[in-house]
Amino acid sequence: MSVLEFRPRFRFVTPLAKQEVIDRIEARLKLDNPNQLWLKNADYHLLLSFPQRDVHAWTPQMDIGLDTPDPPQQGTLVRCLIGPGPGIWMLFMAGYLGATLIALTGITLGVAQLALKHNAWGFWGVAPAALLAVVLLYLAREGRSKATEEMRILKRFVDDALGCDCFKLAEAQRD
Repeated sequence: MSVLEFRPRFRFVTPLAKQEVIDRIEARLKLDNPNQLWLKNADYHLLLSFPQRDVHAWTPQMDIGLDTPDPPQQGTLVRCLIGPGPGIWMLFMAGYLGATLIALTGITLGVAQLALKHNAWGFWGVAPAALLAVVLLYLAREGRSKATEEMRILKRFVDDALGCDCFKLAEAQRD
């Protein structure tokens, strides 16, 4: 996982306690934060984001979940996910759902028209659905390329705060 993929997930166990992980990230936010990242903390679930003025549709955020490792041992299980904000994510899911519904309606209507020996114009609904799906795939690829540097910034920030290379540690601890 040395290359940042779209929505990379990784998990690792750090010898630090949960509160110490939070304290280190908060200290780094105050002392060395050139990108002016901000943090939301909700009961050991952290959300690391860019400031609102710098956010565009493709700006990623990092979800960090802190938990007790299994089997229980000293330290903290850290789960990270870097991905787009929920607004853009839902927009794409709605687009894919819409394209699917248009295609299924066209196919169903076309098959029914064929069964009734009518002109099967319902199949024409499949073409716009396919076009919409291709456009959404293109937009997702463009967004991924635009967000790559910001994803690296988030990863480096957490690496520096925790004093490790999170991807390498996650790879080394992978079962």
